[in-house]
Amino acid sequence: MTQRPLLHRFAPALCTYAGGLVIGLTLVSFPASSVVLRALHHFSNEQYGAIYIPQLAASVLGALAGGAIERRLSLRGMFLIALACFAIAEALLAASSLVAPSLALLLIMMGTASFGFGFGFGGGPLNAFAALLFPARQGAAVTALHMCAGAGLTVAPVFFAALADRGMWIAGPGLLAVVSGLLFLIALSTRFPIPDEVPGDTVGNTRHPGRTIFFWACAAAAMLYSVAEGTFSNWATVFLTEERGLAARDAALALTCFWAAITGGRLLASLIAVRLPPILFLAVLPCAMAAALLLLPHVEGSGAAYAGFGLAGLACSAFFPMLVAFTAARTPRAISWIASMLTAAMMVGVGIGSYAVGALRGATPIARLYGQAIVAPLACLACVAIAFTIARRSRS
Repeated sequence: MTQRPLLHRFAPALCTYAGGLVIGLTLVSFPASSVVLRALHHFSNEQYGAIYIPQLAASVLGALAGGAIERRLSLRGMFLIALACFAIAEALLAASSLVAPSLALLLIMMGTASFGFGFGFGGGPLNAFAALLFPARQGAAVTALHMCAGAGLTVAPVFFAALADRGMWIAGPGLLAVVSGLLFLIALSTRFPIPDEVPGDTVGNTRHPGRTIFFWACAAAAMLYSVAEGTFSNWATVFLTEERGLAARDAALALTCFWAAITGGRLLASLIAVRLPPILFLAVLPCAMAAALLLLPHVEGSGAAYAGFGLAGLACSAFFPMLVAFTAARTPRAISWIASMLTAAMMVGVGIGSYAVGALRGATPIARLYGQAIVAPLACLACVAIAFTIARRSRS
């Protein structure tokens, strides 16, 4: 695709990167609201963990639907549907505070399902738009998109905690619903880039990635990585407030440190990736995740919590963007399909990590579960090794 003039790229670039920011804000809005929701509705550990199950199923459904419908519906149309899903998710989250606990749980689960579908359905188009808008710097463009999502992940915990302290929590999801709706209206009148060729069963002379062991090894790595990320993020405030006795504000700040480290780590990775191959990040970061899981059970005060979750965020930071780049390098024109499927695998892992902690916590404290969760990053590393071996043999 030819380079687009800067002026013609402004509106679609604004929508693309603002869309990444909205994804980050919406994704963390549910775990960032955990203290408020549990206090308001007295959810049990199992009930709170279960709110992420619809998100898991819907994200997989959305990614599969996106991959299947890609040749029938434009990438722009898919993005618009995703934005509508984000607005609905936040409206349902806000409405959950106004109803009885039994109905609130249903509304929240409908909200996570709406977000999950939008995330799975819209992740591929967003990654494709970033690459198409800046074809000469695709790696940096996609990494910047993930950094925008990271910025949303970083800001949301403090934003929701500050509103909750003032008794205005409902303004958080309400504002996000409005922002998603406004972005939908802007995107509705914006012309987005169109790929030169939409991948079908084959991409050039290469087998479609979905028919290769290489791709499914990478998808397994994405799932296992996100088991660790979900274990870190979705139960952070509960672990710190209920098991370590920290104030809700300090716990929210620790979660912010986690997402800030993810964003900062991606920025650092984008700067040094010109000298280092993605496989190096994919080999080192799972080891860092395992180290963080071993250190977190020893966290006691707020300072240690900030440092521990900061380390966890740094360990998770660049793994997924580098995995997308590593997986798509063999079939670059299939990046939308690849990103959608890896996103689905990632959401499966987040759901497993989140629900497993809730299901097991009755008999085992979260501190001990962190140590047991070390299996996930180690298995992730094994999948990366398999994918790298296959890629190296195919080049020889």
